[in-house]
Amino acid sequence: MQLEQLLQKFHDGTDLNLYVFDQENKLVEQFTTPLAPSFNAQTLTQIKQNNEKIALYLMTNHSSLGIINYDRFKIVGWNTNFTITGKGNYARKAPLLGYQQFSSLISLLYFTLFQTWPELPKAQKMITTGANIPVKENSAPSYEGYLAERELMDAVMKGNLTLFNKRFRSFIQHGNFGSFNQNELRSEKDLAISATTLYTRAAIQGGLPVSEAYNLSDQIIKQIEQDLTIPNYYEYTRSIGEIFINHVYRTKRKNLTSVIYKAQEFIVANYASIHNVDEIAEHLKISTSYLQHLFKKETGKSLIQFINEEKINQAKHELIFSNKTVEEIAYDLGYRNQSQLSTNFKKLTKMTPIAFRKQYK
Repeated sequence: MQLEQLLQKFHDGTDLNLYVFDQENKLVEQFTTPLAPSFNAQTLTQIKQNNEKIALYLMTNHSSLGIINYDRFKIVGWNTNFTITGKGNYARKAPLLGYQQFSSLISLLYFTLFQTWPELPKAQKMITTGANIPVKENSAPSYEGYLAERELMDAVMKGNLTLFNKRFRSFIQHGNFGSFNQNELRSEKDLAISATTLYTRAAIQGGLPVSEAYNLSDQIIKQIEQDLTIPNYYEYTRSIGEIFINHVYRTKRKNLTSVIYKAQEFIVANYASIHNVDEIAEHLKISTSYLQHLFKKETGKSLIQFINEEKINQAKHELIFSNKTVEEIAYDLGYRNQSQLSTNFKKLTKMTPIAFRKQYK
């Protein structure tokens, strides 16, 4: 079994966040929960300096780290204590795994790789200030938060899980979940129910039959009320959204011919690198003229129009939520230059990218 497959299966079975660094200490792969935080520069430096076959670290923020040097790679397991509060902020809580359980998982991973059990070293101390996570100073509602929520629901409407996971991370950084009262479990349940209501509406707008959407909502809310604990609130809420997305996805697949849905999926995943519609037709192994005709017939849009809309939607996101220059955004989206992005942006929004950004900055 290849290393990538092995680590993916290990992560799937344990929920342990795994990171793979190459010989140049570059992060080349990671197997993590969708919203796992990233290492800060201080922690990365200490990871790079480690050359032991296996090492364990207890970090000063109470999370723990395991490093295994395997072949040409450095595999890092992180038992992070950063989680998401109901206020939409990253906060420090007890790590999800106890240290003994974590060290046992690192031992198991070592055995899986080397077919021999390690002699676990004594855990070393690692000084660290936390994770590379932008944290809001307060949880007051903002227009930026509203936009992040709207983008999140748009991903549900599209039935696009990859986009949803990206937008969920953005929502956590810019949006607002609400706040806890003294009964934390009750608050978490109320917030999860509120999220379910929003997901339900978005799913209906995305084409999910009303009866199916409400039946699904009723089942989920019933399960929420039955749960005795919610150990990881942000993942709990994200997973509810994933359920709705899967239903929307199946509905959209029914309403469009297979080739058109595959065309949409290909465009959404590759719009920055698509130069002409011939590439899409070649990928689908059909003629360009037939694809253009069928796409227009079923969606009411031309392929070029659909591609441009996807690019401009992403440009809007970057303009609002990032500090990238318009030129950088244009390059990331596959435009030849800033001028080309500005021209297409103005056609769809009636304003320039700079004017659009000024509305929200």
